[in-house]
Amino acid sequence: MITEIFSALAALFFVLGLLGVFAWGIRRSGLLPGHARGKSGEKQVEILESKMVDGRNRLVVVSWRGKQFLLGTNPAGIKVISSSDGKNNNEFKKLIGDNENN
Repeated sequence: MITEIFSALAALFFVLGLLGVFAWGIRRSGLLPGHARGKSGEKQVEILESKMVDGRNRLVVVSWRGKQFLLGTNPAGIKVISSSDGKNNNEFKKLIGDNENN
């Protein structure tokens, strides 16, 4: 009776250990949506700051290729409000899909 309980607990701990190793491997390899892969190298896009304006709108400061961009996001899409060099970079607009002022 006691040996059956110990063998059941050992099997339980073994399965939980396998699940833990599997979850660690998935997270480490970057297969989760929204997580960057574990590659070495420089980040191209970095979110510097993000503030909610209201329940649906957000202001985001993004760094890309050494320049900073202020973006407005809402359910309808993303709009470049300003950039660090004073110009709205057309290449960056194409990257985020902002076709409004092109």
